[in-house]
Amino acid sequence: MKRQRWSGMTARMGTVLSGAFTIMSTNLYLIFEQRQLRTGNCTVNLRDNLTHNEFQQLVRCWGWELVCLLSVVSLAASGLLFYSVYAQVYRGLLLYLGWVLVYEGASLGIQVLTNHLSPTEVRVLRWFGWVARAVTHCYWLFFVTIYTQIVYKSQNQGNILSYNRRISMGAGEAPRRKSKILSFAQHYE
Repeated sequence: MKRQRWSGMTARMGTVLSGAFTIMSTNLYLIFEQRQLRTGNCTVNLRDNLTHNEFQQLVRCWGWELVCLLSVVSLAASGLLFYSVYAQVYRGLLLYLGWVLVYEGASLGIQVLTNHLSPTEVRVLRWFGWVARAVTHCYWLFFVTIYTQIVYKSQNQGNILSYNRRISMGAGEAPRRKSKILSFAQHYE
């Protein structure tokens, strides 16, 4: 069976590159947002019912910490993606897909709520960076989705084949196994 290729890559290769892109873009996001979101003198009174302005103030004050938290989880999700590709675990691939969607959504929320803190030129750069990262994530998620389907189908076929195989043994007989030493000795006789 010939492997399908998209943009000259197999689904597995695109999935690995998706993890590499996430690590690289997360680091760049941290570097750029550090200067924009680090603010001092923030005091927010936390009450049970936050109004929109108080929520916006909360995100403004804790924006850098939120970005750091999102980034740490993204780096961990990328590590999980690499392991899932290596071990062919489709649940890890699904978790990565879900996390990237949550990450981009949360980044968009932070972007919208902290937009007015920056000068116009910086706002344009921040929006360009977010849009470019989101579009590129969508491109790489195509490969992750395809590879997730491939791994899921291969695992389901493997399970079905193992259940259909019958082992014939006599009533109450335990299977006989040769010891490694005996099989080694018989091999060289």
